[in-house]
Amino acid sequence: MTRGSEGQLTGRRALVVEDDEAIAELWTQVLAAEGCEVRRQESALGVAGLLRQWRPDVILLDLGLPYRSGAALLAELKADAETAPIPVVVLSGAPESLTAERAELAAAVLGKPVSLGRLRQVVQDAIAGTLRRRWRPGTHLAAG
Repeated sequence: MTRGSEGQLTGRRALVVEDDEAIAELWTQVLAAEGCEVRRQESALGVAGLLRQWRPDVILLDLGLPYRSGAALLAELKADAETAPIPVVVLSGAPESLTAERAELAAAVLGKPVSLGRLRQVVQDAIAGTLRRRWRPGTHLAAG
């Protein structure tokens, strides 16, 4: 695992659920450089099984996944008492496709592309529980 000089996420765990290999690799590198242990899934399938064996501190979730949508996975995670406390950061090229009801389940909803500095900060804040969420009707949920 690669460690950055600051290591803001040292000892933390993140699950990246993203089907685009290049994006998943980039997010993995960014988080690992901060000391985070990162695991990846290419689809929503298998996430529940992984979470029974390995508990992340945060989940980065794409909406447009094969076989099953990220929105459906988000609803499932938040309906389960075991996984509901894990903050989920939704990152999507079409964040407006997430319904207001489901957006409220996420710690943050960010549009792609997202700056790597912003991604790091949102992940750190989601883990710390210090995200300030703003909901504006007609837009996606933002963290700031």
